[in-house]
Amino acid sequence: MMKSLRRCALMAALGSMLLSGVAQADALITNFDNFVSDALYPSWALPSSTVVSGPTSYSITATGYGSNYKYIGFPEIVGAGNNTIELTVNLSGPAAADGMLGPIVGLIDGDGTHVNYAWYGQTLGSHVLTLPVDSPTWTAVAGTTPGLDLNTLTHMHMQLDPGGFGSQGQYTIEWQNLRLTNVVPEPATLTLAACAGALVLGCRRQRARS
Repeated sequence: MMKSLRRCALMAALGSMLLSGVAQADALITNFDNFVSDALYPSWALPSSTVVSGPTSYSITATGYGSNYKYIGFPEIVGAGNNTIELTVNLSGPAAADGMLGPIVGLIDGDGTHVNYAWYGQTLGSHVLTLPVDSPTWTAVAGTTPGLDLNTLTHMHMQLDPGGFGSQGQYTIEWQNLRLTNVVPEPATLTLAACAGALVLGCRRQRARS
């Protein structure tokens, strides 16, 4: 009986972990509604660029590499538990820019860790771009504690690397949404989670009878 109860306790713990992972809520970093940059750097600095802050997106028309700076520490972003960064953008420009433009997002946490997520060589048009949170394209600053703390995000950098397009002409990048999300497990994992949930219920009933 004791072995059975210990086995039930182990399965209950496993089931709880699986089910909590599936139910993890997304964390919005910004939806770019009426968005305003705190600073713009060449070639995004005015008057070299055209910036449009709209009710549902933030667009920049420029030539060559550009970037910004934005404080995102308030309201607090509670993102721990999410495993993916997701960026929704629209890229437009001349035919020579197709397959060249690379959106980049840099995130900085409370202890100074600064990581960058880059999606180089994108085609023109709309994209939903994703990368694993724990696998940034590069780390600019390691910070005092290893890894990016998704509960203490303070600053963000948006960037555009024109790649082989260089400064041949203007492009427009329209930023639409940036969030942290938990990628839905594959069907086998969902099935395992469901089975674990059934085991948890069965174990509780067995403990009650005992």
